[in-house]
Amino acid sequence: MAKIKAIVVYGGRSTEHEVSCRSASYIFKNIDRSRFDAYAFAVDKAGVWHAQNRNQLEKNIPTTLPVAPHAMGDEDSRKLLEAFFSREGKVDNAVVFNIIHGTTGEDGCLQGFFDLKDVPYVGPSLLGSSIAMDKVVAKQLSEVAGVPIVPYLAIRQSEWEKNDGKAKDQLLKKAEKDLGFPIFIKPASLGSSVGIRKAANPNELKDAVSYAFEFDERILLETGMNVREIEYACLGGYDPEVSAAGEVGVEEGFYSYEEKYSQASKATVQVPAKLDDALAKQGAVLAKKVFEALNLYGLARIDLFLDKKTNKFFFNEANTLPGFTVISQYPKLFEHAGYSGQQLISRLLDLAVERRHKLNRLTRSV
Repeated sequence: MAKIKAIVVYGGRSTEHEVSCRSASYIFKNIDRSRFDAYAFAVDKAGVWHAQNRNQLEKNIPTTLPVAPHAMGDEDSRKLLEAFFSREGKVDNAVVFNIIHGTTGEDGCLQGFFDLKDVPYVGPSLLGSSIAMDKVVAKQLSEVAGVPIVPYLAIRQSEWEKNDGKAKDQLLKKAEKDLGFPIFIKPASLGSSVGIRKAANPNELKDAVSYAFEFDERILLETGMNVREIEYACLGGYDPEVSAAGEVGVEEGFYSYEEKYSQASKATVQVPAKLDDALAKQGAVLAKKVFEALNLYGLARIDLFLDKKTNKFFFNEANTLPGFTVISQYPKLFEHAGYSGQQLISRLLDLAVERRHKLNRLTRSV
């Protein structure tokens, strides 16, 4: 029987392009060649897809996968990619590990495309992906499920830019009154801490709001709390295995994009986190509640805040395509659980295939 084609799709137009290329290297390297044939499709910053030369990659897998022109790909890879976009082309015996973080990759866009092509893919469905990507909707559904959330205010750009001239002042005063300082300002639908700032006074708040609107048309303002950042990794179907707790720490400020991915980062990662058993289990229960409430599948990293004063957990966000770099929490948490990189990637690919088989047994037309 022919091996399944495992296709890593990476890069993309989002602000997390470079991180995606690094995550792709880890995944490509850990595809079990005894079960799968590994392929790599890169999406450049203009949104153009390129088949990569898998023969060259097999000889030397770099720490960051390239975005080489389509013409340089091997013949099999070029034909496979062309089948994805052909009106009549059918992609058989394949599974996609899409690791395009952020916009267009993690928000349901590609998930819908792969559904149309009837190709299994790692991670949640279109619905779960889009829900988790929107921090406001994710908070709303998590709160309904009984998960505590940080007090917040959501603002649309149209509200901020009203012509009466008073809208900005009114919104800023409401945020100060309802949330108090400090306030964290975030784009509603981005990851990796892109576009996030912390404001300690009204002037900083106004600047941070304007800055966040450069990345999204809806933003989130949250009460700044003195917290520990605790993360759980989920692996499985709709009833996932939940990892031990991990903790991220920074000397000062917050866990910014630079602290996550810069070579000069001083962030620390503790696996497992130093929590007593009861508290760690409480966090794991909440992480699973979030996973279920957001209709997730396959994998997710659920990020919680732990208030240092009250020892109470609050939901922060869900990452449905978390980083797979050598310093990323998701693979580290499951390494602690006993999974090798190859076992982890195989499990995720298998879950994708299992779900597609179940979906294909459903009656979808008459």
